[in-house]
Amino acid sequence: MALKRTVSAALAALCCLLFLSGCGSIKTSWRDTKKLYREYINTDPTIDFSAQGITDKGLQRLAALMMPVDERLMAMLRALGSQDTPPENEWCQQFLTNHSWISAVSVLDASGAVQFQAPSVSMRPLDFAGLLEFGDRYKVRKMGAQVKTDEFGTVVMVAAPYFKNNEWAGLVVASFDPRNLAKFSPHPDALSILSTEGVVWAGGGQGGALAGLKWDEILKSSVNGEITSGGGEYLWQARYVGQLEFIYVTDAREARATKPEPAKAKDAPKTDAPDAATPDTAAPQTPEPGASQGVPASPPANP
Repeated sequence: MALKRTVSAALAALCCLLFLSGCGSIKTSWRDTKKLYREYINTDPTIDFSAQGITDKGLQRLAALMMPVDERLMAMLRALGSQDTPPENEWCQQFLTNHSWISAVSVLDASGAVQFQAPSVSMRPLDFAGLLEFGDRYKVRKMGAQVKTDEFGTVVMVAAPYFKNNEWAGLVVASFDPRNLAKFSPHPDALSILSTEGVVWAGGGQGGALAGLKWDEILKSSVNGEITSGGGEYLWQARYVGQLEFIYVTDAREARATKPEPAKAKDAPKTDAPDAATPDTAAPQTPEPGASQGVPASPPANP
């Protein structure tokens, strides 16, 4: 009987020992699991206030020059692509109002015959034949575009398909003079706009020389980059317009050569008012010319 009690006590002690050892292992594993979870899964968010964003002054210049232009172009393309049924005359007029830099809106049938155009009399003859070559794109609801240069200058035509009974039935074409679009850039002469069909906007003249580069090959591997040509350091960014790619280009040398502005001096410490001045007798203070009156600074450079 005594032997049974001794064996039972020993077994109980062994079970307690195993249980306590197991609890220690479980606690250690749980701590490790929580640590891994916090470090790699549910990490505490942090904000790096020291990050300076884009520090390349050349890229900053390209962004400032192209964004006011590109925003308006993209807004127009979104509006044009959203009209997938035959538009009413009122829609065309409103489209011209919303995008005042557009020269004309034309509604064509699938054969290219003009059904409606606003304004009714175009300032220059428009030839839509080239746009009809992209029928395969229109059937899958994609846009087509062409750039044409003649004795009247350069015109860009962008076509979006419309449908009847889910079948491609014609095109809505927005035509514009690139000069009307480029003027939204703060320095139009510093920005060139090229395309895979030639010069869209030559800028200060550098666009003509850059158009001779093999852009079809360049664009196969990248949508932006830097090219050295004729002593210039040209930064560029490409954007699809229909089947074409528009390329915004600027020379980065001047911007990169600009020295950083000197740090502003700290405000002088305020001094106590003279003993003779009291709240009842002190003269009102007139702000200095040019002092801030609470007007926020203008932001740096969507359609």
